[in-house]
Amino acid sequence: MIIRRKKGIAIIGNGCAAAECIKKLREKGYSGEIHLFSDNDRPIANPMLTTYFVSGKIDWEGLFPYGKGDEFYHNYQVITHFGSPVVNLDAHNRIIKNKDGFEFSYDQCLIATGASPFLPSIPGIHSNKVFVIRTVDDAVRLKKALQNRPHKALVVGASMAGIKVVEAFHMVGVKVILADLADHIFPLAAHPDCAHIIEKRLLEKGIDLKFGAAITAIEETSGGLKAYFAGNIEPVEADLLVMCIGVRANTGFLERKQVEIKQGVLVDQQMRTNVPGLFAAGDVAQGRNLLSNEGQIMGLWANARYQGRTAGANMAGVPEFFPGNIPHNITHFLGMDFIGIGDVKQFTRMEKKYDGKRFIQLFWQGDILTGANFLDDYQSSGIIKNQILKNLQVSYKTSQSSLPFIQNLLIRNIFEEVEKCERA
Repeated sequence: MIIRRKKGIAIIGNGCAAAECIKKLREKGYSGEIHLFSDNDRPIANPMLTTYFVSGKIDWEGLFPYGKGDEFYHNYQVITHFGSPVVNLDAHNRIIKNKDGFEFSYDQCLIATGASPFLPSIPGIHSNKVFVIRTVDDAVRLKKALQNRPHKALVVGASMAGIKVVEAFHMVGVKVILADLADHIFPLAAHPDCAHIIEKRLLEKGIDLKFGAAITAIEETSGGLKAYFAGNIEPVEADLLVMCIGVRANTGFLERKQVEIKQGVLVDQQMRTNVPGLFAAGDVAQGRNLLSNEGQIMGLWANARYQGRTAGANMAGVPEFFPGNIPHNITHFLGMDFIGIGDVKQFTRMEKKYDGKRFIQLFWQGDILTGANFLDDYQSSGIIKNQILKNLQVSYKTSQSSLPFIQNLLIRNIFEEVEKCERA
């Protein structure tokens, strides 16, 4: 059965990008029906807060920034279709079909399905002793396992999520081993010089590290599991294993012959896809990296918020633009603060300062300041984050020729804020 709605809008997904799109639609005067499709019946949650819930730093309500009930959907007059994932989107005919067989014909649609944890195709990966951390249900399951007081845990993936899982176990006295195929911690965000300092501090806290370790198999044992690695690396026995090696955009329901997809759904500065009436935002959308001027998925809450708002305005008929973002990661763990901004891999010049506690490292390509690592400057963390979000609202009318100037100014503003804190 196909239900046809005049000027009905469909939102596929139930996260930050979806919520901000809905809010913007109503703010810009859209009064038609909004139908939201989700594979679960949970309120809108922040996946970045799941590890905080596991470790007890926030309570249950803290997982849901838009409210823990249905008040958001009620306030914005959203018709919800929960508990059945969308299995097909015919973008040319503008028809959505979910697993239950319900079909909906839309006028405009936002794809905001986010991303899911990536699991390697290795023996034993689907053991009930293997965990991931992304959704509320993942957090509940891992918290329960933590409450069972395991003696030893293996975390695979030296990522931002991985280190927060390490912290959660370490806080309750669980022996933790952190393993990764990369040569050092935070391989995408940290320069090896900064990573080495972090790793030294982790070792001093009693956390074992295994780098250059490619996991090849998982075997259940009577007391837990045994993880095997390539090469001459010794197997690791643990009570449980948590995989934190990255996520992949949820695009399986899309027809690639219709919708342009690379790592994610390709979008322009108005969050439009290649198909009229179809938009995408959040961790499923591949926008633009302002530094490289190339398409990239930015798995950041703030990025999803900006993209969702931009999509909502344009779907309401009010042109707005979001030119792109700069990669940045800010995290606090085990008494340390780490901040990674921009590109720390390709550079022609580098400067660093380390006083035994605080570490600052800056990277240039030619005359353009393109990246930075900061370690242990809690006061500056919030300033840097706010400065990034504020300055990323670059005018769409900016010409390509002036982008290097804007990029340079953006990061210099951040560093000026840091210097102010150092002088204070």
